[in-house]
Amino acid sequence: MNNYEFLTQADWRDPTSYDKFLNLLQSLAKYESALDQERHIKILNTKQKVYALSMADIRLIAKNISKSNGFDFLKVVKYNSYEETTITGIVIALIKDLDLQTKLLADWATKIDNWSSCDTVVSTMKTLKNSKDKSKYFEHYKQMCFDKREFVARFGIVCLMVNFLEEAYIDDILSVCKQIKHQGYYVKMAVAWLISFAFMKFRDKTYALLEEKCLDKFTQNKAICKCRDSYQVSAEDKQTLISLRIK
Repeated sequence: MNNYEFLTQADWRDPTSYDKFLNLLQSLAKYESALDQERHIKILNTKQKVYALSMADIRLIAKNISKSNGFDFLKVVKYNSYEETTITGIVIALIKDLDLQTKLLADWATKIDNWSSCDTVVSTMKTLKNSKDKSKYFEHYKQMCFDKREFVARFGIVCLMVNFLEEAYIDDILSVCKQIKHQGYYVKMAVAWLISFAFMKFRDKTYALLEEKCLDKFTQNKAICKCRDSYQVSAEDKQTLISLRIK
């Protein structure tokens, strides 16, 4: 049995199973000193404990947990570290029942305090991304974008970018970008990121939004910067976009 296989057979009702899980996190820790650990925490900008596992390890652990008894794990997880929180989100994102996944992620998003947990879990939501019934969930994630809690709002914004950036939703998505007034840095960055992706797929509509200069100065200029950094934006557009910066 390898380091991960016990997770598929763990009885999470037994406290020793969770202790064994924590021991696994500790054994896979990548930092070599307190200073190195502090560097990881600074990058994530989290108040949670950080073991500094690789993302490959985090995903593999979550995958093994989700193979069996995943719901029991969700009942006992303590959210005491970045890794516990992120693994839990991935386990939820792997649930095929979208009604249940949506409900659980709404609660999970209130537990996160960093960009990495947010973005990692959104990138795992393949069932939603590929669903023919995704329109059923659009309004839910749209409303999350206006949440007062910084990382709940970011989760909603990144979810729209990853899972709904399509013709059917683009007008609504750009309207959301115009309406968001949250002052949190990670919300503003998420909006800028979303707009840059929208520009690559829906150039004219997104250009019109930027032309309005209806966003706050930071978000407008950061979105333009991200567009100009992209290989998918033409040299001509990169030059034109400079004129849309807010001074």
